[in-house]
Amino acid sequence: MPFKNARSHSSTKESTDHSFALKIAIALFVGVFGQAAFATPAGAPQPALRVTEISQTTHPFETLYCARQPAQYRFLGDALELVVNNESRILMPAMAASGARYVAPGDPTTEFWGKGALANVTWSDQALPVCAPAGTLIPPYKASGNEPFWSLAFDGWDATLTQPGKAPLTQNAQISDTRTKGQTLVAGSGANMLKLTVEEALCVDTMSGMSYPQHAELQYQSNTWQGCGGDPNRLLQGVTWRVAQLNGHEINAQTRPEIHFMPNNRIAGSTGCNRFFGEYALTGEGMQIKGLGSTRMACSEKLMTQEHTFLGQLKDVNGISFDTVDTLILNTPEGEIRATAN
Repeated sequence: MPFKNARSHSSTKESTDHSFALKIAIALFVGVFGQAAFATPAGAPQPALRVTEISQTTHPFETLYCARQPAQYRFLGDALELVVNNESRILMPAMAASGARYVAPGDPTTEFWGKGALANVTWSDQALPVCAPAGTLIPPYKASGNEPFWSLAFDGWDATLTQPGKAPLTQNAQISDTRTKGQTLVAGSGANMLKLTVEEALCVDTMSGMSYPQHAELQYQSNTWQGCGGDPNRLLQGVTWRVAQLNGHEINAQTRPEIHFMPNNRIAGSTGCNRFFGEYALTGEGMQIKGLGSTRMACSEKLMTQEHTFLGQLKDVNGISFDTVDTLILNTPEGEIRATAN
């Protein structure tokens, strides 16, 4: 749902439980927040207490996906309840040049900034990938297909269709339909009208082999073409990848390396012994990882051998693929790193 504008006054939520099944009582003080609700001058009338029963039925959560990281939110009067990794926090309205911005009282490092159907979320000073409902076309958006080749770019206002041997066609575009896991974009009118329909589903480009988060179908001038769309980074980010196998060899569950792909093309994680960090980039047909560094803690000989093998292969990654949306394969000249989403 689009985010409503922040208002200048606030209210208090005395207690909460983000469990969907459990009904909770919230004390809302009209026009005041926090301990200020109790700080009244001597002889002044006490603020009226209104107890409201909160449940998933009366105040349902909306779910956004920050790449693969779910973030749930709901409005409680002027406040916003935000749930990330099963932890609930109450945020209050804050000043913003545009959209609706909410900040956790006493913790400016936790923020929810809604702009239309999208939101930027910072959780304990960690910026999450752009958050959106499943299947959303997030500008700048691109979809493409082969045989014949076509490419469509959407910047939030205009859609540009590119085909070999033809001049690019740019037309005003808008979302005409939103579904549970997809959207439809319509651009232009008459003979040049085009319609792009996308659905949230793992999609592999038939030429490059690159994986994308959405299946795309383009209808244009009595033609219907298939393809893939969205940002491949959203398949990688917002989840912990636990390495289950190195070159076909199973890794002990207690010492499995972990990989985190983060915004701004950063990569970090654990070797099973030390922490590592670096940068990654998705190219047209694969992946590159560079600038790897790590801590220098001494571990057992077995773990040090595992770390050496893992980091050695990680720096040589040249491609990615997915067995399923939750099974990632990093290809290297020496073999493959197989990881599962956790």
